[in-house]
Amino acid sequence: MESSFTQYTGFRFPFGEESCEHEFKVLQPDGYKKFYYNQSRFNAEALDEDVYLIVGRRGSGKTSLTKYFGFQDILKKAHSIDVDEPNIYSGILQGMADKPLQSPDLVVIEVGKVWDYLIWSLIFDEFREKDPTIKTASVMVRKGNASHLIYDLLTGLLNKYVDESGKVADILSSTSTSPVFMAAQTKVLEIARKEPVIIAIDTFERYNRDDIAMMIVTAALIQRANEFNITYASRGIHVKAFVSAEIFPHIKESVISNTTKFIRNPVYLRWKPRDLIRLIMWRFYRFMEERGYKFPFDEVNWDNFDEILHKLWIPFFGEKVQNLRGRLESSFPYILRHTQMRPRQLVVLCNQIARNAEKSEKFPQFSETNISKIISEAEYDLADEVLNSYDLIYPRVADIITALASAPVVFRGNYLDQVAKRTSSAWPPGTYTTAAFRRVVAELGIVGRVRTKDETSGIIAADFEYAMQDRLTLNSDDECVIHPMFYSKLQVKKNGWIVYPFPDHEDYQPLLGKK
Repeated sequence: MESSFTQYTGFRFPFGEESCEHEFKVLQPDGYKKFYYNQSRFNAEALDEDVYLIVGRRGSGKTSLTKYFGFQDILKKAHSIDVDEPNIYSGILQGMADKPLQSPDLVVIEVGKVWDYLIWSLIFDEFREKDPTIKTASVMVRKGNASHLIYDLLTGLLNKYVDESGKVADILSSTSTSPVFMAAQTKVLEIARKEPVIIAIDTFERYNRDDIAMMIVTAALIQRANEFNITYASRGIHVKAFVSAEIFPHIKESVISNTTKFIRNPVYLRWKPRDLIRLIMWRFYRFMEERGYKFPFDEVNWDNFDEILHKLWIPFFGEKVQNLRGRLESSFPYILRHTQMRPRQLVVLCNQIARNAEKSEKFPQFSETNISKIISEAEYDLADEVLNSYDLIYPRVADIITALASAPVVFRGNYLDQVAKRTSSAWPPGTYTTAAFRRVVAELGIVGRVRTKDETSGIIAADFEYAMQDRLTLNSDDECVIHPMFYSKLQVKKNGWIVYPFPDHEDYQPLLGKK
């Protein structure tokens, strides 16, 4: 039975859909623009002139940003080109990158030349009606979105301009430096000073790190986006490459030859509590307004964490939640600690709570539902999504992590080495080591390292890799913890400790009742 919520916003539940793609389909451009929370700090950061690389894990909001570029008002009169279906074109580029006759560094350069040609072709197509010179250079094959245009270009391009070794023929370089092509570039740059253009290129969410060709395609895009940024960002052309954070460390460590040269000023989509509570309650606020709900206040200061917490969160979710061991916890950090700080995960949990409140006729008084039980049941899906996003990077990862089944919440790092031996048969031949097991559980954010323990409150503060700038190393003598989001999946043995998987940052102090 369809939720009664649908008649008001098009959504089944009040916190939105689980993905931007679904929300965009439901609302269409005008409705999505109205629903979008445009005060996220990532909006301005991603549009900064020096930014060409945006990195985020699945569910962190990469696709939402590409849609936002289409209606943003930071860059006035800007055009937006959204290349959002990598499956359409990446296979062809992979075929080129997979040629055995060149070194990976040379293939990155060759694929980079193709990216250059594709990006300029997209820009020419966007501005083709602005000037006859640009229209002459435009090689659009058929009407369609940017991803289909790239596919059409590649299909003809690789047959004509790429030889059997994957090397780009001189004729493509000649085309890119021809009088027609260069005249069109000059005209575009004249127009872009007044009408800038943003080209957002999304890449795959799931990668096989052993698929060198796929890694090369992404590395080449990063390098060419860097060069476009240096050369053209100040002149109105902004290329933004979106890369999965699950694979980014592997690309950076093994494929990009000069990281300090090609990786500059990346924006990492790492959300903080104030970002997440604003986003989730903005959606709820708009939803309730659409239903005609009368709030007992005239407005909300969306920049004030305490005001959002006390005006919107606590009146509906309650100030405290009783956890499954009967202890009271503050409601917002309780729910948040069962996520890896990604918007999609919080949306899923809050929608599940709303779904149960509706069924029990308690909506919108979510505090009258059994929140801890609802979250315990919803955790399985969140954990499975994380495992799915890494399944190609670490084959059979779901089997590998079962070694942690029935693990205690807190343990010494050498426990990982003890249980790792159970997983040896699940690894591809020759890849199993205890160090590899520690790397997997850290990289997925399943195991973190204790930072502080408070005996009075029973709270453990822990560091997890997904919230860090670099790798998290787990040593044998480290005190480690399981992330709360994996408690149900791994049937963890709870011992009374409350794990806060939040980094040591001032923005997290309000979750601890500190100012």
